[in-house]
Amino acid sequence: LSQVKLSELPSYEIGMEAGMQQGMQQGEVTLLVRLIEKKFGPLEPQTTQKLETATIEQLEQWASNILEANTLEELFARH
Repeated sequence: LSQVKLSELPSYEIGMEAGMQQGMQQGEVTLLVRLIEKKFGPLEPQTTQKLETATIEQLEQWASNILEANTLEELFARH
């Protein structure tokens, strides 16, 4: 048992990948919150929750929208 390398187990790799994905998503949320607050001011709790529960695809779309959006509604609109 002492010769088993955890890093070679499939479950270890799956866990590491999931952790990296979660870390990337949290980083995108943090950056997007900062950008939105800089442009539109403090966020309402429901907006923060929307960002925290979004998929990476949604976060990326909203990040693309930030430069052209004049309101939060425009930011979150699908383009």
